[in-house]
Amino acid sequence: MKTNKNLLFSFFIIAIGILSCKKENTQSDIDKLREATNSNVSIDSTQAIASITQQKLQELYDISALYSSGNKNTAVDTLNYNQIQGYFLKKDSANVKNLLKELDSLKVKNVKVKNLQISSEIKGKDTLDFANYTVEYKNKEQKTLGEVNKKSQYKLQKSSANSKKEFKFYFVEVDVKEKDSVSTG
Repeated sequence: MKTNKNLLFSFFIIAIGILSCKKENTQSDIDKLREATNSNVSIDSTQAIASITQQKLQELYDISALYSSGNKNTAVDTLNYNQIQGYFLKKDSANVKNLLKELDSLKVKNVKVKNLQISSEIKGKDTLDFANYTVEYKNKEQKTLGEVNKKSQYKLQKSSANSKKEFKFYFVEVDVKEKDSVSTG
């Protein structure tokens, strides 16, 4: 009986050893990235611009909320403020102040950009590019303070004369206000 238990125990240990030594065919994430190709990924220019616009808006609002919730007088706050200005075509403090004013008044800690749609308008010889989106504001407890529909104008500029495909993304204005069609005197 004791021999059967020892024999059974030995088979059990050997079976566990064999199962644990079985090599699984798993690749690390780095290996997957190294072997990946872009051949099966196709995205048209409108989708690419929409994706970039979504990313840039989210980054802008994240940095703005971070600046707004800070002391506004530290070296990090100065760095954040300069980074916010870098998103705009013209380094005008009015662009930043208008953006921060709303975040400060609501005491926003987190912002989520949703439902983005891009559009273009032709005015004379210029084509103006716009992003229509919804901004969800949250407080420090992550409770929704509200959702606001916004419209921002952006511009893609060639980054260098040599490159035909490289562009830099800038906002002309965030939260474009619709102009009244009736002129006042």
